[in-house]
Amino acid sequence: MYLVPLTSLPSIQSKDPAQQPEQNPSLEGGRSFSSIMQEAIDTLAQTREAAQADAYNLATGDIGSLHSLMINSALEATAVETAVQLTSRAVGAYKEIMQMQI
Repeated sequence: MYLVPLTSLPSIQSKDPAQQPEQNPSLEGGRSFSSIMQEAIDTLAQTREAAQADAYNLATGDIGSLHSLMINSALEATAVETAVQLTSRAVGAYKEIMQMQI
C-alpha cells in the first residue's frame, strides 16, 4: 500500500474567486480520501485472504515456508491497523466538523 506524502498548501493569491485559477487535485498529485480508504480496504481484503490461506495450509501441514506465513500475518495486522486508523480519524474529523459553531 502506498501512502501519499503531505504536500504544501497553495498560497492565497487573491480574494476574488474569478481571478484564481481552477484547482484540480488530480492534476496536483493529490488523491481523495475515498480513494485512499478504498485502497486500504482492498489491501486489507487481499492480505486477509493470503493469511487465511496460510493458516489453512499450516493446519493441514501443507506449509512450504514458515517465514512467508509470518510475513503474511504481519502484513494483515498492518493492513487492519491502517484501516482502523483511517476510519477512526475520519470519524473524529466528522465529529469535530459537526461540533463547530457557525
